[in-house]
Amino acid sequence: MAIAPLRPLETSVLAEIDRARLVELTGELIAAGGENPGGTEAATVAILDRVLTGLGAMVHLDEVAPGRANLTAHLGGDRTGGGLLFLGHSDVVPAGHGWDADAFTPREKQGRLIGRGATDMKGGLAAVIAAMAAVHAHHPQLPLTLVCTVDEEADAIGIAHYVATEPVGSYTGCVVAEPTDLVAIVGCRGAANFGLQITGASAHAGRPADGASAIQAAAEIIAEIGQDTKRLAAAAHPVLGAATWNIGTIAGGHGTSIVPDTCEMSLDRRLLPGEDAQLILEQLLDRIRERLQTASMPGREKITVRGQLQMQMPGFLTDADSAVVTGIRQAVRDVSGAGELGIWTASCEGGYMAEHHRVPTLVLGPGEINTQAHQPNESVGIDDLLTAARAYALFALRHASNNAPTPSH
Repeated sequence: MAIAPLRPLETSVLAEIDRARLVELTGELIAAGGENPGGTEAATVAILDRVLTGLGAMVHLDEVAPGRANLTAHLGGDRTGGGLLFLGHSDVVPAGHGWDADAFTPREKQGRLIGRGATDMKGGLAAVIAAMAAVHAHHPQLPLTLVCTVDEEADAIGIAHYVATEPVGSYTGCVVAEPTDLVAIVGCRGAANFGLQITGASAHAGRPADGASAIQAAAEIIAEIGQDTKRLAAAAHPVLGAATWNIGTIAGGHGTSIVPDTCEMSLDRRLLPGEDAQLILEQLLDRIRERLQTASMPGREKITVRGQLQMQMPGFLTDADSAVVTGIRQAVRDVSGAGELGIWTASCEGGYMAEHHRVPTLVLGPGEINTQAHQPNESVGIDDLLTAARAYALFALRHASNNAPTPSH
């Protein structure tokens, strides 16, 4: 795609985006914290509320849990929605150890802004707000919406509440401002978290045959998951790749000399389009029970296995040739980016929006998820923040719905 010449309105809007103000807002959001688990998103949401209300947006706060409110801000049009939808989240992962300085005191170094959340995703939120402000200043009738959810980094209770309570909107596209290094991500697998509880029978370690080891049963489950992983690899999606399993945690037993009667496991399963997480869990439990019937372990008939679906996040796949995808790529290219296309190995809340609002969805934002997010000394390039804000603004102008009034200049 060649770089397109900018129209006068586009030039005016891009000139509205101020680098210093963008860095200042990103730093303010970083300093607000919002560790999850360990804190709430209240301070971040308060900043977003103040800034967006100051722009003239209609802001609605919907408390999902004490001190944890989803934010929806409508700007332009009749301030009730429609047009382009941006999606973000207000929480960050815990700071952890290994930082060179305080994780929530933002600082600049060598063209980068450092602090927990700089990449994931306070920088993306700030870029969206800068873009919305710039567009609104020159095209006040163009409808733009930002939805910012809580708890994205843990159990996704914010987005689950949103889709359960928010009516289907008349949006024309959704941009998730997660860190993609400014690559347009057109699809990602979904994700499901399962918890398994294995119950056996305790006995003295000197006579293990008197009991039934829950940990030995867990080893059989791990082997079964390994077999299913091979099956999934052989049935990979042509674009998104294979569904996968990951055994995240395992804990059990009471002491070295006791046959363990309990064991718990947590599992991550990446989902392909059309897969149902509850059905996957039921099928897994059926296979585990069949396997245990023939396992060469003492007391196998005493073993019981229960499981729960703890979280499900749908994936999505948007046509790479759709107007939303080609439009955002062109916008990135026109503000000095590469305009690349990609698929994500991570998951995000965009699948909820694609499914709920039935809207073409993509992920694009400043920062890099693999080398910066969730790590000590997390940082985002300030030039990337500016490029993202400019690309969002340019795309919003060009993507305006057909019935949006055209401003006179």
